[in-house]
Amino acid sequence: MPTSTALRAFAEAPGAYFPLLGKDVVDDARFHVAVSNDRKWINACRLAFEPGDAAAVFTEVHALEPRGIASWITPRADLVESLRAAGCRDPWPPLLPVFTALVTDREPPAVDGIEVRRVESFEDFVLALELELSSESWTEEAREPRRADRRETYERRRKLPGGGWLAYIDGRAVASAGAIACSAGLFLGGAATHPDARGRGCYRALVRARWDEAVRLGTPALVVHAQESSRPILESVGFERVGTVYELESGPLTPA
Repeated sequence: MPTSTALRAFAEAPGAYFPLLGKDVVDDARFHVAVSNDRKWINACRLAFEPGDAAAVFTEVHALEPRGIASWITPRADLVESLRAAGCRDPWPPLLPVFTALVTDREPPAVDGIEVRRVESFEDFVLALELELSSESWTEEAREPRRADRRETYERRRKLPGGGWLAYIDGRAVASAGAIACSAGLFLGGAATHPDARGRGCYRALVRARWDEAVRLGTPALVVHAQESSRPILESVGFERVGTVYELESGPLTPA
């Protein structure tokens, strides 16, 4: 169990720390909710209401932006079924509704033989996106809208502090990862390695690159909500478990 209470709070509710997220923000004793500047996304976290109040909270949150897609993130298992009954569903595939929250404030090891570069252009972003979509967990139905919205997604993401990284082996981009820079550290996301390059240290190299960025920014800490496939790798480079985190979605049936 990590000793930093602040880092634990960041891991359990990263949306409350995201920069530039909210044109509308509601932060009270029941929840923290922010609506993105483009009005398309709602992040709900720090959920502290009783299960019996889930339907009322659901209605209140979606009243902020009825067209928005909401992500509901909580470490509280007792809220999951109540939120589903109120209108939430599992995230768009291949995301899963259950993650392990992990943190580190220790320097991870460097990885030799892999070059890591920042995503600096739309062309780099397309490379990173295609690496993400190369996973067998993506269906063609889910890939198609991600490709169709890639310019809009690129423009939205490049406005956020943090960014994306590509890992190269022998001059070929084979893995990618992203992060959002927050006041408490970097929140990691979007990591993917091409199937034929797995097991060669790309994921670990991308963790180290993002650690270096966190140090450069003066916030030496990393938080991630990991699927089971990446959890053992993260623990092997020094991440500690905070606990289980649940993520549900509601609103229009549009892929994230």
